[in-house]
Amino acid sequence: MGIHYIDGIRFRNAIIAGAQRVIQLQEHLNRINVFPVPDGDTGTNMALTLKSVAEGAINSQKRNLSDVTTILAESALMGARGNSGAILAQFFQGLAEAFEGKARAKLHHFGEAVQRAAQNAREAISEPREGTILTVLQDWANHIHERCQHTTDFVELMAESLETARRSLRETPKKLKVLAKAGVVDAGAKGFVEMLEGIYHFLHTGKVESIKLDGAMAKAEIADVAESTEDITFRYCTECYLRGEQIDRNAIRAELMHFGNSLIVAGGAKNLRVHIHTNEPEKVFEFLARHGEVTHTKYDDMWAQHTEAHGEDQAADIALITDSTCDLPDDYIIKNKIRVVPLTLNIGSESYLDRVTITNREFYRRFSEEYQTFTTSQPSPQEFVQTFLLARETHEQALAILLSSTLSGTYQAGVTAAKMVGNIKIEVVDSRMVSGGLGILVQLAAEKIKAGTSLAEIRTFIEAARDRIKLYVSVETVEYLIRGGRVGKTKGFLARLLGLQPILTYTSDGTVKVAAKARGVEKSRRKVLDMVKREGRGKKNVRIIVIHAQAHRAAQQFADELSRYFEVSDIPVLEISPALGAHAGPGTVAVAFYGE
Repeated sequence: MGIHYIDGIRFRNAIIAGAQRVIQLQEHLNRINVFPVPDGDTGTNMALTLKSVAEGAINSQKRNLSDVTTILAESALMGARGNSGAILAQFFQGLAEAFEGKARAKLHHFGEAVQRAAQNAREAISEPREGTILTVLQDWANHIHERCQHTTDFVELMAESLETARRSLRETPKKLKVLAKAGVVDAGAKGFVEMLEGIYHFLHTGKVESIKLDGAMAKAEIADVAESTEDITFRYCTECYLRGEQIDRNAIRAELMHFGNSLIVAGGAKNLRVHIHTNEPEKVFEFLARHGEVTHTKYDDMWAQHTEAHGEDQAADIALITDSTCDLPDDYIIKNKIRVVPLTLNIGSESYLDRVTITNREFYRRFSEEYQTFTTSQPSPQEFVQTFLLARETHEQALAILLSSTLSGTYQAGVTAAKMVGNIKIEVVDSRMVSGGLGILVQLAAEKIKAGTSLAEIRTFIEAARDRIKLYVSVETVEYLIRGGRVGKTKGFLARLLGLQPILTYTSDGTVKVAAKARGVEKSRRKVLDMVKREGRGKKNVRIIVIHAQAHRAAQQFADELSRYFEVSDIPVLEISPALGAHAGPGTVAVAFYGE
């Protein structure tokens, strides 16, 4: 039985699957990135863009195709990064325009929509080049448009068109000399094909899964780059988001062409994503500010990126792996190429991959609206095996820092898997921590890897550092701790009777204990702040992460006060992963602290 139409739910899930595949393969894409400049970040930019798209898809409660594609377009435009990300944003914008007013689409509507979207993507670029993502996107869309008249099955159509996209990808070096010279295909085009691979897999199986490797995948390519930084004419990859009324996209594009190259202006009359390579990023922002509100500004130094990606003093060849209970900013995880193995979150009879097929926002919405059983399951050894195999394609060594073994079998699953994978040296470390505490350890490891520290030295350092991490947790109610078995029913009854809020912490062996009690939520939170300040006296190299469950205002107040007290900036304020939020419950605020 085939799939004869596409609706909002089916399209949303297919895009989530495609995004997940690109996120997992970002390093492969970075290693072959030579166009428009060899700065080694195409995979990262596409992963960040599609992460934003996937989260928009998951958080959407809409069911018809028009509403879903509109949300995907908005999410892509807001989260677009880099050249390929901006092109994808305009592609999604074209889909949204083509599907406007449609609850579902049959094949001929789909064919018309993807051809329109491909043309939209091309029109967003000031100087389109063949042999890039544009070529593969157009070839794929043309095949869809032609073949949709001769089949009634989406799965069959996607299988055929995927082969066309693969063939077009293989031919990119024939159309762009810089690719042939470097011995690679176009990274952005490959990222688009990998997204299609994930979409096809979902349509074929109905599941969003991790990539399955069977040993047939070739060792990841790496571009042969001879250019130096002086060959990069415009130094800064500059991006921003422009919001206004009746924005004249063509006029803005014409004016911006004087500031640099690789110009992409994506979006519509009220919202634009601008990408340009320039030597004067501030002047670009000043010009755009005359046309509306400029936000989400950034400019990356492509000379520095080129040196990091292709210089002689590259960091040690170590892949970094953790699990989805690790709380760090999404941007940090993707930019530092940290592989995340998801736990499974069970809501009633439904199962979700933590932070892959369910986001924090969607989880807490359901948590507050539904009275169901929320449980978690550890990843299987086979899921770790697939992650280690994927890491082996780009690295000779791997370090996995995982959730405390006293709380879950995740660590043991990682240890078991490491023994099953050859031709890569794998160290698996029990963090004896969770959430922000685990996040700090992963952050420390990422910095050591970047500095070129050996695998053995990093393991020794992390095992010492975990004893210097403190995690204090203030819960709003003991109800969820009782439900999850963290507090006995008798103790829970007494706590409710006396109006006590336990403050939880983790001991050096990774077990949970009650560090203090307070009468009322505000006093509990105040006590957590006092305990962190007391713990931090005289410490240096202080690191803090504040975590919460639907208590952002309180968490931000924690961060502001601790930032002033310890004179540290940029304390992340993060929502606890759904896998942990199921146990802590809404209103939880926690602080992870590290000091030497």
